[in-house]
Amino acid sequence: MASHNVYRLLKLLRYRKRNFFSIEARSLSTIRVVSADVNEKEKWLVGIGLAGFITAAATLHTRCDDLPSFGSSSDAMLAAELDEVNIDDMYISTAAPKPLTENQRSLLKRGIKAFESTWDALDEEDPQPEATDNYLPEEKVVVQENKKDDIDEEDIRRLLASSNIAQNPSKDLVTTRHMYFYKSPIINSRLIDKFSLFAGPESDALGSDVAHLLGVPLSKLNAGKFTDGETSVQIGESVRSKHVYIVNSTSSSDALMELFLVVSAARRAGAKKITAVIPYYGYSRQDRKVRRESIAAADIAIMLEEMGVDRVMCMDLHNDTLRGFFPPKIPVEHLMPGPVAAAYFHEEFTAMANNDSPNGKLSYPKVTVVAAHEGQVARAVHFRNVLQKLAGEEVKIAFLSKQRQEARQKSYSPLLVGDVEGRKCIIVDDIVNTGNTLEASIRHLKDSGAESIYAWASHGVFVTDDNDAPERLQKMNELDYLLISNSVGLNRRLPSKVRQLNVAPLLAEAIARSFHNQSISGILNLQDLRVERYDG
Repeated sequence: MASHNVYRLLKLLRYRKRNFFSIEARSLSTIRVVSADVNEKEKWLVGIGLAGFITAAATLHTRCDDLPSFGSSSDAMLAAELDEVNIDDMYISTAAPKPLTENQRSLLKRGIKAFESTWDALDEEDPQPEATDNYLPEEKVVVQENKKDDIDEEDIRRLLASSNIAQNPSKDLVTTRHMYFYKSPIINSRLIDKFSLFAGPESDALGSDVAHLLGVPLSKLNAGKFTDGETSVQIGESVRSKHVYIVNSTSSSDALMELFLVVSAARRAGAKKITAVIPYYGYSRQDRKVRRESIAAADIAIMLEEMGVDRVMCMDLHNDTLRGFFPPKIPVEHLMPGPVAAAYFHEEFTAMANNDSPNGKLSYPKVTVVAAHEGQVARAVHFRNVLQKLAGEEVKIAFLSKQRQEARQKSYSPLLVGDVEGRKCIIVDDIVNTGNTLEASIRHLKDSGAESIYAWASHGVFVTDDNDAPERLQKMNELDYLLISNSVGLNRRLPSKVRQLNVAPLLAEAIARSFHNQSISGILNLQDLRVERYDG
């Protein structure tokens, strides 16, 4: 009876129309209902119904441990796996409960009765939906109401596919179609009580994807501002004696302050160990003293140490020597997303070759990887090695030399070293901000005879409202597209020539290995490079 009522409640929540309910899920284990335009009677009825449902579920000790789990190489969504799983085989098993006390038996009966009465009351009069746009609350929404009462396989597919919709639903992410470095990390269930994952406002969407891949709920964190502009941070659950991971990029002063305060709050709340996961380490370009100025990158390391960080994870630091700004007691893990980007370009070029070879004979294009300037040669070589190993064809290397007279000079004449004529070129850089260097490089490569031009940058720092770099790149006919990672949270719609690569699987793999005391440097080991489809 109780399981039948649970199914009816889920159908009820799905059946309710656009302006009536939305369901929020930051992970598969935490779901809550967000109401909008609901009258007082309906709120009261639904509240009693949900209370009855929760009471019944808690009393019966419902377990979901045997449900199938999913994961892909660079895709935080589940829909790709559904082709191999019969939806009818997905079920919830219940364990036999212990004998109930008189009080528990009474609560169970009251809960079931409240649920049944709520169903009957709401079933008597079903309000018709208004012809308006779908309601989207401010929080992450992963399920929206359906006009149909029947829940079919297509509904479930859309539900699962929407599991990584961010706060900005217009922002699309690209992923690789095969598994290369990702090995489906899941936090050990015996240790899950000692693990907490938080995501700051700057990396909320990325943190949600990481939590989903790890199979854990994203811990509750309230961050905002007081009326006087001061940053407010509050941890919403206990972290005592836990290993806490905090995902937050520092692309602005506000994001940096939020990270400091979350670390401080976790330390003051009794966390055993704190790891700051910083996809984009802001102020990293201020890594040396030129005139009478601070070395901001080192100063931030000092402040993180004072706040109580035990370990730091960063992704593609502007300069690898930044790790030396932290003392030996704070290890710094340096993750490189370049190999994942190389895999993405390999898949794109392979698809082009298949389309251009209808007779089935694959002709891989001629490719040259171009370092954006002298400081990017090491990144370009690493990128080229991965691409060459995946392609099985020679990939050439080239670089552009900046002829700047001063450090802050904006205009310069690049000098090309290498062969690009008649070849597909991929410009490699770590940060794209104003886009001036990239624009100059693209024009110079085209003038040098490049067939087509692509670009990869680990961090697309387009955070300010007046930054028009994406729009200027969109207008460049010489550029096919720019690929960046989602290390920086962008609250803006990007043009079609700027694509974002989801790096959540790389971070999830590193976090899982760190928590289980396993090697992190081996994630991108080319000797163990595997090429498998994520769906089998």
